Amino acid sequence: MFSKRPMIKFVTSIVVLIMITSTLPFFIHSAEGALAESSWPKFRRDLRNTGRSEEGAQEVSNHTAWMFETDDIIDSSPTVGPDGTVYIGSYDGNLYAIGPDGSEKWNFQTTSSISSVPAIAENGTIYFGTNAGQFYSLNSDGTENWMIEEPFNEGIISSPVIRENGSVLVGSQDMYSFYPNGSMEWQYSPDHPGRIISTPAVDRDGNIYFGYQKAFLEVQWGELTALDPEGDELWSYEVPGIDNQVLSSPAIGEDGTIYFGSYDNTLYALNKDGSKQWGYETEGQIFSSPSIGINGTIYVGSRDNNLYAINQDGEKEWRFETEGNITSSPAIGPEGMIYFGSFDNYVYSLYPNGTQRWRIETGDIVFSSPALGPNGNLYIGSLDQNLYALGDEEVVREMPYQLTIPIVLFIVFLIAIIPKEAKDKGHT
Repeated sequence: MFSKRPMIKFVTSIVVLIMITSTLPFFIHSAEGALAESSWPKFRRDLRNTGRSEEGAQEVSNHTAWMFETDDIIDSSPTVGPDGTVYIGSYDGNLYAIGPDGSEKWNFQTTSSISSVPAIAENGTIYFGTNAGQFYSLNSDGTENWMIEEPFNEGIISSPVIRENGSVLVGSQDMYSFYPNGSMEWQYSPDHPGRIISTPAVDRDGNIYFGYQKAFLEVQWGELTALDPEGDELWSYEVPGIDNQVLSSPAIGEDGTIYFGSYDNTLYALNKDGSKQWGYETEGQIFSSPSIGINGTIYVGSRDNNLYAINQDGEKEWRFETEGNITSSPAIGPEGMIYFGSFDNYVYSLYPNGTQRWRIETGDIVFSSPALGPNGNLYIGSLDQNLYALGDEEVVREMPYQLTIPIVLFIVFLIAIIPKEAKDKGHT
């Protein structure tokens, strides 16, 4: 009679082989150090800085799941790792790793306050800068991998961007690209001294766009700069007038249009060659970085207390007024809901038509920008020293999708085969 035991061993081997091969691309990609595949791995979420997540299980509810207190104000913004860990810097000089339940996993102490938003690579490496001009690479357990401070003459407020090849962009007085081991790939120095606050966006061709704050004899002005992937300048667009800084981080639309805000109160849309499409003028300076909805609508906050929705032709769809400046950069959820903070101490959620869905009060100004978690949670900091987790209390950790199918197949196999074998043994 034919024995089932060799067949069971054979099928088990096949299932294990499927599991290994199906996860191999995941681990190979992780080893390259590219941007982590999570709900919000960097400031403005993706390389194009769209500020939009389509991966959440549900939209965020008006419930405060938990609060995590640091020892000083938070003007940085959070990011989220693949396992749901939330990372944020504080003016107390610490970078914190916080579990999805609000418990502290670890903290890393620096010698300076932190405004830069951390970026997470697929291999778990965390990159961030400090206001004193140190640039750090940490391992996923919070231990230091390396720290660089030699090329930086200014603090690092711009947030790092991990490109597809694993190199890391970060701005200070110049724009830099570093290899994952900390060696410099290239350095771009503008023709005038100044500072980069803006976080770069990267288009599908690898070209890089960022705002630059120039300064000369106490006079400041701003421009948007475009570089090719090797760090050579393609063009720059100078905003008219003095003191019109470009601190806003650009966002890139599906068609390659570049959107950014300026201190001349204007939201700009530029073509890929640097020519101007249009400008929409608000009644206040724009520090907030624009987000791009699934239908192409651009959302941006202004220091005139309003959040604006502008269509792709540069026409206003609506505006929503709060009782304070909006420097927070809006986040867009999977169903098109809009989330942002205001200087009136509230975090807001709006429907796509611009009507209020809910608002939640914090203890102080909300300068920070929100990050969306994978299971209907939103994370945002406040000057009251707290990181807020909004949404449902229960958070299910993500599992790499490559593991799901083979695990299910293996469970089905065990359910189908093992009881049958046990029955056969009973007859022997």
